[in-house]
Amino acid sequence: MSKLSSKGVEQLKANILRTLFDESPKALSAPEIASLEIRDKEFILRLLQEMEKKHLVKNVSPKHFSRKNMWMMTDQAYKKYKELL
Repeated sequence: MSKLSSKGVEQLKANILRTLFDESPKALSAPEIASLEIRDKEFILRLLQEMEKKHLVKNVSPKHFSRKNMWMMTDQAYKKYKELL
């Protein structure tokens, strides 16, 4: 498998944000996003965790059910993204 450039990774993160924006207010799991982006779910999960550190997405899974993480955009990221459109 070939390695993605940093530009490719950033573009994929932008696609993930667009997917979460389109599905809002519904939260999506990493496998659901991976199937839409045609990527490996572990890779998508790693990107989501990187984006969480930048406060672009948040994990909205219940604490007692940690096996399936559900993700959505933060309110601040949603408002900024909406302004761009």
